[in-house]
Amino acid sequence: MLRPFIAASWHGHRNDPNIPDPVREVWQRKFNGRGFGGKQSNVDLAILDAEGNLVHWFDAFRRMGPRRVPGGGQKRESLGDYTIRGLKQAIPALDLAHAPTAEHPLKLPDLEQPGIRIFVRLLEERMIAYRAPVVEVVALNKKDWEPLKYPRKERRVEAAALKKWLSQVYPPGVMERTSQQTKKVYQIDRIEGDLTIKPAGSDGKLRYALLSGKVRLTDEGPGDFTYGGGLEVVLTYSESDPGPLSLRGVFEGIYPRYNPVQRQSREIPLRAAFESLPDGDKSPRLLPQ
Repeated sequence: MLRPFIAASWHGHRNDPNIPDPVREVWQRKFNGRGFGGKQSNVDLAILDAEGNLVHWFDAFRRMGPRRVPGGGQKRESLGDYTIRGLKQAIPALDLAHAPTAEHPLKLPDLEQPGIRIFVRLLEERMIAYRAPVVEVVALNKKDWEPLKYPRKERRVEAAALKKWLSQVYPPGVMERTSQQTKKVYQIDRIEGDLTIKPAGSDGKLRYALLSGKVRLTDEGPGDFTYGGGLEVVLTYSESDPGPLSLRGVFEGIYPRYNPVQRQSREIPLRAAFESLPDGDKSPRLLPQ
């Protein structure tokens, strides 16, 4: 529904000096009690016109009571239906005569050069939205692929050598660790762990190798915050070249999420999947000559 339009987000506090004007206007109305009733969350959705003027807003997670449905009875309105209803209320204030109507098929992010696509999910029971995968792509150069050359025998690989793509394994969502000054999520600063890569057989056409081990990730924020898990990756090679043809892998770990109100942490499963780009064993070798 929002694909023909521009979607953006901002998060911060009411005492921040550089609050965008539409956000300031929403908060003035919200915290003055006008146009809002019932319990409120700390997330709002706002719709702006082409000139950037606020035309409508509503609480993104407003608690809704049961609503009557055709044929009698009651049914709790889903969050999706509630959001659509809120967006539709903005239609009269928008000039949609020239809005695009063509379908926009969903496409995964891709690369024109060799790299890796990463899918990350935080299996949070209380926040279902975190379960939707976040997809990132990372381009890799010849040096980045060298630690993954075909192993004639088992050898060690430092996890730090794979930082460029392993650093994307962090939870989605604006409620995770962020800088109070920049409002940006802390990036992964350090990757640690000893991995092993070893031969895993051949089918006569391709050779295989298995990369596995434990990985720990530490972000750039205060407190030396760290989390970790297990990594398993399968790589394919031709019979004559040490450069990998393809990569497929998974990460299974635990992310400790601290609740400042309850003053305790919960251990939440964090999962990631990796696939090489270009896709498939028939693509050119990933390791440039």
